[in-house]
Amino acid sequence: MNKDQKFLIGAVAALLTGISIGLLVAPKSGKESRKLIKHKATDLGDTAKDKYEKSLEELSILADKLKEGFLKNVSTVKDKAGSVAETVNDKVRSVVNNA
Repeated sequence: MNKDQKFLIGAVAALLTGISIGLLVAPKSGKESRKLIKHKATDLGDTAKDKYEKSLEELSILADKLKEGFLKNVSTVKDKAGSVAETVNDKVRSVVNNA
């Protein structure tokens, strides 16, 4: 887990703690407070879901880019190996024909 992720988790935890304390000491009835908590929790859940889906999209794009780069490198290595094999084959035939 990198520093940005740790910071984000800490910020969300602090936000939730602040909201909870604010709701508990607010001069509202229990019913109103529960309703407000429910709405805030739903909003937070929706935000977390959106961030999760965005992260999945970004990971998918990154995976595609990595796959593309890997396939390009494999193709380059394959071409170079074919060239080396042809060179070796030519040299072997030359040695065999001269012998």
